[in-house]
Amino acid sequence: MLLQLNTIQEIELLFYLTATILGIQLAIFFFYRYYKIRDERLPLNMILLLFGVFYLFFIFSDFILAINRLFILDPILTEIIYKFGYVSMLLSTISLLFFISIKEFSKIINTKIAKCLIIINVIPIIVVILLPSSELFTFLIVTIIISAILIYFLIFQIKLIKTSKGIIKNRLLLIFIGTDLNIISLFFVLEIIAEFYPLNILIFMGISLLMAGLIIVLLGVNSFPAFYELKWKENLLRLLIIDQKNHASLYSYDFSELKSKHEDYKRLFSGGITGIDSILSAITKTEGEKMNKIKQADSLILLEYGTRVPLQIAYALIVKEDLDSNRFFLKTIKNQFEAFYKEILSEVDSFIGSEEQLFGSFDLIIKGLLY
Repeated sequence: MLLQLNTIQEIELLFYLTATILGIQLAIFFFYRYYKIRDERLPLNMILLLFGVFYLFFIFSDFILAINRLFILDPILTEIIYKFGYVSMLLSTISLLFFISIKEFSKIINTKIAKCLIIINVIPIIVVILLPSSELFTFLIVTIIISAILIYFLIFQIKLIKTSKGIIKNRLLLIFIGTDLNIISLFFVLEIIAEFYPLNILIFMGISLLMAGLIIVLLGVNSFPAFYELKWKENLLRLLIIDQKNHASLYSYDFSELKSKHEDYKRLFSGGITGIDSILSAITKTEGEKMNKIKQADSLILLEYGTRVPLQIAYALIVKEDLDSNRFFLKTIKNQFEAFYKEILSEVDSFIGSEEQLFGSFDLIIKGLLY
């Protein structure tokens, strides 16, 4: 049996429909952004996938609870829909906890708490399924669990924002603020169900927070950059861009305070890479095959190769340890360098000896990628 709506309820329904459409689009956009960069194997990009899951469950919960309250009169059907709404609400918070439990975040927060909260979250789901949704105990147990998750999530946000810099920090800040507003709006939904306060006040405040949160998150996820591993910059030592054909260094950038003691270090290093590639091709008898990693005593050299034929350019990033973020960073450098110096690279043989003057401005690109 369906309920006839009055004018205020029709306006409320319109706002909920708008929020639902916006939320679904937001979830799809999260999934799309994750799909676009999934091949880069950066573990922290899981934020896009898991936040997409969060908003899918979250919006579904918010919408069916609103529809249930506005339209459904049959008590049995009402109870069933409320249970679906509650369970979906709790599943949305579990997706956030899965994100925090990623191994990389153990550097800034105790991820065991996130795993414990995931298990504890099963308790209110069981309570919701077994007990009537209108029971005070049901309301209290769900509210307590969501409150605990929100507090833990806020602590995590503060620590992650402190360790982040540049564009990623600004984007994360927007996503977290918007998500916090959305989670807070859940409490208004719970109180509407429990009928603690006048409905009109709660509905207005809940919808306002919901809409504001969705818009802020949408601003944050727009042009969301690749999410590198924490403290990945501390792993960087030196970058060399090498013309293998002429055994010449086109460009170098020192990420550390350590400087080479030999003036001809770059020349020797570039020749070394060419020699190692020749040896590798001879051993494997697969001419043209390139190695992508060289192990040194206390460092590692990650290698990428230019795509512009017939040029033979190698991009070497010296790091302390092998991280997926550093590999992605090196690929980005390669793409930026070849795009920025497209015309010059086609005649690079004519500029031997003038590399520093020609490619020195690439420092600005490197600093832009770092910060």
